[in-house]
Amino acid sequence: MDVVDDKIVNYFFTNKNKPVFYSKNLHPEVWALFQARYSRSTEGLREGFIKLLKEANKEYLALRETFEKNDEPSVELTHALDKAVKFMDKWVLGYGHSSVAEGAVTGVGIEGISILTTKYIETARLCSFIEKSTRYVHFDRNSFYKPKKIESSKFSKDYDYIIDLLFTTYEDLHEPVLEYVKKATEQDKQINEKAWIRACEARRFDAVRYLLPAATKTSFGWTVNARELAHTIQKLKSYPLEETQEIGDMLVLEGKKVLPSLLKYADKNEYLENRETALNKYFELNSEEKKGYNDVKLVDPIPEDEFSNVLIASLIYKNSVLSYSEAMEKTKKMNYREKIDIFNKVIEDMGTHDMPPREFENINFLWDITIDYGAFRDIQRHRIVSQSEQLLTTFLGYETPEDIVNAECSNEYSKAMDTADKVFKDIFQEMPYYAQYVVPLGYRKRVLMATNFRELHHIIKIRSTPHGHISYRNIVQKMHLLLKNRYGEWIKSIDCNFDQVDLGRLKSELKIQETIDSFEK
Repeated sequence: MDVVDDKIVNYFFTNKNKPVFYSKNLHPEVWALFQARYSRSTEGLREGFIKLLKEANKEYLALRETFEKNDEPSVELTHALDKAVKFMDKWVLGYGHSSVAEGAVTGVGIEGISILTTKYIETARLCSFIEKSTRYVHFDRNSFYKPKKIESSKFSKDYDYIIDLLFTTYEDLHEPVLEYVKKATEQDKQINEKAWIRACEARRFDAVRYLLPAATKTSFGWTVNARELAHTIQKLKSYPLEETQEIGDMLVLEGKKVLPSLLKYADKNEYLENRETALNKYFELNSEEKKGYNDVKLVDPIPEDEFSNVLIASLIYKNSVLSYSEAMEKTKKMNYREKIDIFNKVIEDMGTHDMPPREFENINFLWDITIDYGAFRDIQRHRIVSQSEQLLTTFLGYETPEDIVNAECSNEYSKAMDTADKVFKDIFQEMPYYAQYVVPLGYRKRVLMATNFRELHHIIKIRSTPHGHISYRNIVQKMHLLLKNRYGEWIKSIDCNFDQVDLGRLKSELKIQETIDSFEK
């Protein structure tokens, strides 16, 4: 490559000749194309990029002329994009090499979408989401989703009534709950008043957000690769809600502007559509465990000796040339102290941000969790685990935050929640999926969660911190206790925080305030 080609390469990549480089200023499908070429070519990616440009002589000469003047390029790489599309058609669509689509990563913004549908979208795994927080944002009482199917049904007025009641109560409880929180935590005001106020407001929102219906409109940002995006679109267009189907259509329409080939076959899937409703006639409401609180159970836990044997055998296997059966045989000949010594050696240097080795993933647990929908929204974010969640209903009752009780607002709160229960059950008889929209965040749902031992280190640690919501704090604290009671010393590597504090967010808000103050100096 000559000097001008070097300039072109440096514009589209972070360097021209180092072994590690990043792409920049490249269309996502063009990047996916070149990433895929590694599997079919002996040449370097940057050399291949220039080679492809030279095939489109007009665009290539225009680029050279621009860079010779030291200008930013103004021509579009239409030839490269066309090549990318043709490549995708051949390898991704024609030969089923869908893994190529994982190389095209895009950012998606979705606004004015119901909380209910965000939770369905966020069942996607190979991606990340940042959603409007019910802890920090005051939600608009006029911003809610009403399905056309509800609008045209006999439930239209009831739907409007309960949504209005929930938002009115949500608004009415803001001040009294905040005043109670300030009064109860006034001793912390002297630490830093600005941080204290924000921490009080967050705790207030933690309580009153339970009144927000699942129909509440929210927004989120989504970073996702094209393969996962196409799969999620299929699920959305196959789910029995008009909102999910509309969002799926819009994701295709807008997505084809940046991923023209990779979303070509992202459409309704008959298997997914039938699977969703196949067992509806078996829907069972008569649970004998309708407990009036959030709860978690460890389902069919493995015996302690099996726990220790699998863990130690896995560690021996990793650090040997033995087969797993040989490693297990060796492990079973050890006494308890010998096994614990190996375990201690593995975890002795673990720091605050360290995770145990991947061999810890060979031990699995199944949890049956009953949790309010507001807290579930955070638990759901642990996408590495396997989750089987039920429809959102009112059949398992609702949580009443202590701050609402102590602020003497429990009557207004209960009236709104009980009315939501009645409206939900009326709609549920005819439209179970659509009835979910009127369920407030304070109502409970069940989720079956399969985790490995290693992931539990992350879940329990991050969700037990004092700045976390009390609902999921209680759940993971109980998970830790269940494990500790059954497995004793083998659980000491999991950090669980049981500290009781009045303002969980205060410590974090102090750090934020320190940063703000440093910028203002």
